[in-house]
Amino acid sequence: MRAVAHTDPYAVETLLLGTSPLMDDVREKLATLAALPWHVRIEGPSGSGKGLAARLLHCASPRRPGPFVPCQVNAMPDGLEVAELVGYTRGAFTGAVADRAGLFEAAHGGTLFIDEIATASARTQLALLQLVDEGTVQRLGERRTRKVDVRVVFATNADLVEAVRAGQFREDLFHRMGVLVVRMPALNEHREDMPELAGAMLARKAREAGRADTRLTRAAMDRVIAFDWPGNVRQLEHAMEHYVAFEKLPDCVRRPGRDPREWEHQLGDVVERNDGNIAAAARELGVSRKAVYKGLKRRQA
Repeated sequence: MRAVAHTDPYAVETLLLGTSPLMDDVREKLATLAALPWHVRIEGPSGSGKGLAARLLHCASPRRPGPFVPCQVNAMPDGLEVAELVGYTRGAFTGAVADRAGLFEAAHGGTLFIDEIATASARTQLALLQLVDEGTVQRLGERRTRKVDVRVVFATNADLVEAVRAGQFREDLFHRMGVLVVRMPALNEHREDMPELAGAMLARKAREAGRADTRLTRAAMDRVIAFDWPGNVRQLEHAMEHYVAFEKLPDCVRRPGRDPREWEHQLGDVVERNDGNIAAAARELGVSRKAVYKGLKRRQA
């Protein structure tokens, strides 16, 4: 089944958690763009919640009654990418045993979420350019043209500007995608939100497993805050599953040794942001309170 009309309320709630300026900005942009009819681009590293942000845009928009259709560009069958987008008639090519609507038709009246757009082939990029430009679809094997009303949300973890400069992505398609951009931050960019995020995820996983009394120890929480989370929110959620199952974090979540030069340049801003609360500043930086005091002393020397 391609179309998804709604999304998991828990997942939306989790995405909205956090009091950091970065998450405030994400919430504000999503709320503003949801009410508008134009295409949107969502950028950010893998696992940062781009797909969830796209669903949230749809569910908060006037298009909510319509379908939400996800499309993972790099997962489409080789050689059939255009057929997946525009659809086809029976006999249009080998294996086309019945008429089938494409993703743009399936999303009519709703939202089409195109993920990993930077991986699209040259042929797919051209097809997308025409579809976005014209708002019409012609299935492979037929002459009839169908009008479609679709809002497209593109997502990428790549630098599209650099891809255009390198000749790997069509400049005209890049411009058709518009300038309405939401950037989903990496988890290590807003460490101050980790306790709230981890707590909410752990509570959900514990309820699912019938272990509602599961809590992160202080040492585990310190490791959560200090770890860089290359897999971002998705990796954090899996780590909470592991904690519920084995009452410990997975071995990959290690507290790295910290060179003061890696965090002391942030010290003044972090302490100020936490209103002088040394314990809160230490948690955000993933170091001990003693280390924060020493760092402040060194800065004053």
